[in-house]
Amino acid sequence: MKSLITLSLGGSIINPGEIDNQFLEEFSNTIKELVPQFKFMIVCGGGKVARQYIKGLPKGLTEGERDYMGIAATWLNAQLLTYYFKGYCSPILPTSVRNLTEHLQEYDIGVSGGFLPAIKTDEDAAILADLFGSPILINVTNVDGIYDKDPRHYSDAKKFDELTYTQFYEIVSPLSLGAGSNAPFTFIAARICERTNMRIIISPKNVGKIRDAIEGKNAGTVIQNQ
Repeated sequence: MKSLITLSLGGSIINPGEIDNQFLEEFSNTIKELVPQFKFMIVCGGGKVARQYIKGLPKGLTEGERDYMGIAATWLNAQLLTYYFKGYCSPILPTSVRNLTEHLQEYDIGVSGGFLPAIKTDEDAAILADLFGSPILINVTNVDGIYDKDPRHYSDAKKFDELTYTQFYEIVSPLSLGAGSNAPFTFIAARICERTNMRIIISPKNVGKIRDAIEGKNAGTVIQNQ
């Protein structure tokens, strides 16, 4: 039985301002090459598109209503991805976790967006990985790993190759508070993964590094207790 690898693909990876066709082509070809060895579950974020639509909403809406606007953007990105994986995943996106289960039974790749308000897609990916027994969750980000502070603003930022869950919480907790947070993976998502000591790999947007992460190599920062 093939191992199931979960990937959390941020919306800014798919569409950093305009759709990154070159990356999606290279990414999908790499995943398809690895299908004989693995099954894949890919959860898409909303990114800039989600933020644009949320910003465009009228005033007076609840946070839940605003969240559903953001969730809609995750499914738009997910639908785009299904065309890159034509023949390898369902052409119709799942409407529930049960539906996604059926897709994974029939296809080698399952693709989804977010499901519930107040839940970030990293957390959706962690919940699904935990539910389906995925041993590895790969979070593809715009940085090459976890740092002690934002490397975009501090030249002396220190990168960590490996962290225990406890160390991760100590580093990320202050980064996870407030608007504009630069935490590369959410605190709650890590808590979910910790239940089974899942191996989390924070990988940069680099197809070679993503392939390394899928094959269990350290491609950025690994989070796992000994």
